[in-house]
Amino acid sequence: MILSWTPREFKNFIKGAQLKIVDEYEAMAKQAMFNRYAQNAKRAKEKKMFDAQVARRRIMNGLDNWKESRELKVNVNRYRAAQKAMKAYTMKGG
Repeated sequence: MILSWTPREFKNFIKGAQLKIVDEYEAMAKQAMFNRYAQNAKRAKEKKMFDAQVARRRIMNGLDNWKESRELKVNVNRYRAAQKAMKAYTMKGG
């Protein structure tokens, strides 16, 4: 059966399988959220664990890093600016 598929059909089959995994991850993230809220979390978000919309967009664009789709905890620009400032900082008197 697989040998009779065109390359495009095979590629679409693979995308479908990946989208199915994304849906499973989304369901697991929702389950974890319910568990987390049940255990008194104040600011827990589903996107902190897994952002399904970003993952779907990455799959549709052909990117391979769709499993790392989650909201970043650290503002990268601020982090880099702080690192740059720390490198430029010199201690006085020691």
